[in-house]
Amino acid sequence: MLKRYVFIIFSSLFIMIFFAQTAQAVSQNIMISQIKLGDATSAKNEFVEIYNNSLVDVEITDWCLSYLSSSLSPREMACFTPEDDSIHIFLPSHSFALATTAGILLYEPPIIGDIEFSSTLSDSAGYVRLLDKDKIEIDKVGWGTSTPENNLVEPSPDGKVLSRKIIDINILQDSNVNSDDFEIIEPKLLHEYDSVYELHDICPNIIDIQIDIPDDREIDIKGDCITPPTDFCSNLLYIQTIIPDGYVRGDDNDCLLDLLPLKITELLPNIGGIDTGKEFIEIYNPNISDVDLANYIFYVGTDDVKFYSFPIGLHIDAGQYLAFYNDEINFTLLNTTSSVRLKSIDGNLIDETLAYNDPKEDMTWALIDELWQYTNRPTASGENLPSLIIPDPPAIVADVELVDGIVPIVVASELKPCAANQYRSPETNRCRLIPVSESVLTPCKDGQYRSEETNRCRSIISDVAPLVACSEGEERNPETNRCRSIVAAVLGASELKPCDVGQERNPDTNRCRNIVSAMPQADYAPEKTNEASNNYVLWWSLAGVGFVAIVYGIWEWRQEIGRLIQKIRLLRRKK
Repeated sequence: MLKRYVFIIFSSLFIMIFFAQTAQAVSQNIMISQIKLGDATSAKNEFVEIYNNSLVDVEITDWCLSYLSSSLSPREMACFTPEDDSIHIFLPSHSFALATTAGILLYEPPIIGDIEFSSTLSDSAGYVRLLDKDKIEIDKVGWGTSTPENNLVEPSPDGKVLSRKIIDINILQDSNVNSDDFEIIEPKLLHEYDSVYELHDICPNIIDIQIDIPDDREIDIKGDCITPPTDFCSNLLYIQTIIPDGYVRGDDNDCLLDLLPLKITELLPNIGGIDTGKEFIEIYNPNISDVDLANYIFYVGTDDVKFYSFPIGLHIDAGQYLAFYNDEINFTLLNTTSSVRLKSIDGNLIDETLAYNDPKEDMTWALIDELWQYTNRPTASGENLPSLIIPDPPAIVADVELVDGIVPIVVASELKPCAANQYRSPETNRCRLIPVSESVLTPCKDGQYRSEETNRCRSIISDVAPLVACSEGEERNPETNRCRSIVAAVLGASELKPCDVGQERNPDTNRCRNIVSAMPQADYAPEKTNEASNNYVLWWSLAGVGFVAIVYGIWEWRQEIGRLIQKIRLLRRKK
């Protein structure tokens, strides 16, 4: 069955391809339709008319008319040659093109041609041939008794023309027998010309004619349509076919400067006194090589509005810190809140600080152990240090009364050390929590809260007053911390209520559940059916498609089929 389907499909395709190829062959049916030889008025009052006998427009670029006299010496008459190689000449379906001599313009009315020739056609015998651009003969018309096969019995009399017979509307006879296809008639009063049209091929290097630049092409300096080269750096001027030196590929097809990473490590925003020359920003070079800051800029503020460049020639040695002050670069760190960002000159973010808020005088906002925090020990151009804990000063005794002539000694109380995440306030000498970014703290778990004193998570249950003791016969559930019956906690200890009719006790939950009825069983086993599949629908569908294709082909090329039948009849009549 599968072989039948394959055969039907390939048969339908073959029929369609056959008709398509036949139509293409017939569509190239360009022929010589009329020839006028010289007359008594002038031997040069001549023209040759060609006709497109097909249903499609045909390209006749570089097609030529050639004259072959009885002496068999061919001469080129005229050609349909465009001005340049990018222009293509077409003859529309069922249209004429006319090649004339200059003398034919003296006719009344004058006959104007599409191309002009100067050859003189013999009025006794000769051939006119139509050749394509490859010099392959498309059509040939001969006249006179001295010419070989397929000639006209006699040349046209003076003032007459050799004209191809009309067999149907817009259809001329072409049996390849000149004596049957042509007749001698009076010339037309009005000749058709100027039907030939030109198309400019904007991409001569591409097969087929392109009247517009294809979407995936562009024109190069030679005028060819080429596939545009891949631009590896869409953010840079001009097309970059490779990643330029000193750049790396970033996101969104951008190329960014290949700069070494640097870190902003310390800010001093609030100075006790005059700020000029004292506020600083510190940068650390974690690399093993020196870094030139010429390709770096920094922004001050919570937005990217104010940016600053580093002094020319400023370097940071490998593994070193460098602080630059506001008298070297005219920047201002607000005393309220601000932040600093370090970027490359092409806008790539290198590093940034967390925003500080209301810093105390002479305290820096520093990156210590990868945490941004305040410290009372500024270390410009050096490794950052945490705040120093200052002990309480000893008490000063004034107007102390002597006891037995001895001045009493006042001993300063020993201060309890602050926790690891605290520092001692120089103003109050008390321990205070070291400010850290909220984003660093891990959220407390369910049932916990953060202590304001230690900033650590504590259990809510541990802070609740002691639980009330359970009543007699109860115990505390270790999972919920609630009281429950001791009897209920023991599986099977209580007397269970019997299950209803149609129920059973679930051994997992000890609860009653409905008894699922068993599935009814058939008294016989199912038998296998061997019904043949009906595939006639698909077979007839494919046959229908093939039949429709055949009918459509006959209708579409009915004129060509009629001409073929006419040729067969003429050949049979001649026999």
